[in-house]
Amino acid sequence: MNPEDRHMAILSTLAAKGEVDVADLSRTLAVSAATIRRDLALLESGDVLRRTHGGAVRTNFAYELPLRYRESYQESEKLAIATVAASYVKANMQVGLTGGTTLSKVGRALGPGPAIKVVTNSLSVACEFAQWSQHTLVVTGGYVRSSSYEMVGPMADRCIAEFNLELCILGAEGVSEAGIFTHDHTEAATNREMIAASEKRIVVVDHTKLDKTKFSRICALDSVDVLITVGEPSKELAAALTKNNVELVLSDAVSSVEPLSVVS
Repeated sequence: MNPEDRHMAILSTLAAKGEVDVADLSRTLAVSAATIRRDLALLESGDVLRRTHGGAVRTNFAYELPLRYRESYQESEKLAIATVAASYVKANMQVGLTGGTTLSKVGRALGPGPAIKVVTNSLSVACEFAQWSQHTLVVTGGYVRSSSYEMVGPMADRCIAEFNLELCILGAEGVSEAGIFTHDHTEAATNREMIAASEKRIVVVDHTKLDKTKFSRICALDSVDVLITVGEPSKELAAALTKNNVELVLSDAVSSVEPLSVVS
């Protein structure tokens, strides 16, 4: 296992359990305890954990893996989801995109296609479109969240409110009967502005986000139109989606996806 994969495994365990143990990680990842201690020291320097005697704990309650560690997590699912989400976008459409690793893949899929107008608060998504001259790209201002490369806060909110969008595609950290969730309350507020500015709203999440709630609620289920994911949700969540007229679209996970063209 290379260092990047080890770090992802450590952080995923930390996200799930709140703490990790050097001896347990050494056995699970089949490396020496000294290697694990070096890994923890490096991750601590990035402020994503705090070392303790014999292990480490996560740094805050609303724990969110930084984007650089999440990029390859559930990658085949995210590529498959991005394929489906991109198929909803038509040429010349006015589209809002929030941030996150799945949205970056949506942006990558749409970038080489026919011209669209894009409003985004994500630096990662903006980079996917900036290299293609056919698009009209609007990037909001705002405070940049280092964990997600998203711009949030009043400046971002005011910018988004200036536009009339035909469609928005949003990422999330949790979807449950109670609604759509993320870790950060300022990000949730900016996402609500994107929803309010849009005629149709699509939420994209991999299967690990289903039947989960997080610290901040973006909106209730009845504020979105489509949920694209991989894998069946629980019966309770499926019933709640039906009750709130949310279309559930299941995509097959794939190992790789060719660049997409926008449906014209």
